[in-house]
Amino acid sequence: MPKVVDHDERRAELAAALWRVALREGFDAVSVRSVARESGWSAGALRHYFADRTAMVLFAVDHAVAAVRERIAAANAASGALSPEFVQAHLEQLLPLDDERRLESEAWFALVVLAHRDPAAAERRAEVDDLIRDSVESAVAALAELGRLGAGRTPATEGARLHALLDGLVLQLLAAPPRLTAARARALLADHLADLARKAG
Repeated sequence: MPKVVDHDERRAELAAALWRVALREGFDAVSVRSVARESGWSAGALRHYFADRTAMVLFAVDHAVAAVRERIAAANAASGALSPEFVQAHLEQLLPLDDERRLESEAWFALVVLAHRDPAAAERRAEVDDLIRDSVESAVAALAELGRLGAGRTPATEGARLHALLDGLVLQLLAAPPRLTAARARALLADHLADLARKAG
């Protein structure tokens, strides 16, 4: 009788190997060969699940999106009531403030690079960018609900500004060496959110 293969279990095993390689050596080290070596599989067997590095990047981005959603859901559950602190915690899930979130951001930038030449990557990049934009816009809407969006400020403009600030913080946190510490990035974000409560200049 042929052995029954649990493909979901194998894919989870390979995903764990992929993240171990990335945590130890950086996301640039992720390849069919390095993940095969880490998992103890042959490269040929691995390609049944990930045909190439592009497939690995797409998988890693999907993993990152799921992880961000889980953290935001956990923050929602823990916060109880809507507050400025909750909005800050929500947005911090999009920043590379620890090793796990750093890898998620590196996967995102790998996707951005691939999107220039790969249609599937371009489509996924647009989808993820929309998710990030929606998350930022929901944060601005929450501030407005809390009465912390100053006179003369519009949600559309402030959402775009906040999205640009987050992108800049991600870039500076990912620099080698980082241009910002995690504490400084949190402080800059908090200062910006506090400033939104003031009347537009």
